[in-house]
Amino acid sequence: EDGVKQAENFNKDQAFLQQLKAQVDTFCRHNAQVLDSSVRDKAVEPTVTLSSVKQAEGNHPAVLMCSAYEFYPEKIKVSWMRDGEVVTTDVTSTMEMANGN
Repeated sequence: EDGVKQAENFNKDQAFLQQLKAQVDTFCRHNAQVLDSSVRDKAVEPTVTLSSVKQAEGNHPAVLMCSAYEFYPEKIKVSWMRDGEVVTTDVTSTMEMANGN
């Protein structure tokens, strides 16, 4: 309730609103561009591990599993290849699993 009252009072104060709008142009936009490029322009190659995993059931004695860790930005593309060609059959993938950081 106190926050709603404060917001209403701030929104009524046109001088205060103009001051905040001026700060957006003089302070926020400039700093946002500087800080954004220092983060957005960075990239970290993924750590990749390959392992052979035995299936609980199935015709195959084991499957290959590829895992990618600690990469940035969050979108990467992982493909299986055989003789230089991308393999699309008998391939299963999962979505990214969050690790908490």
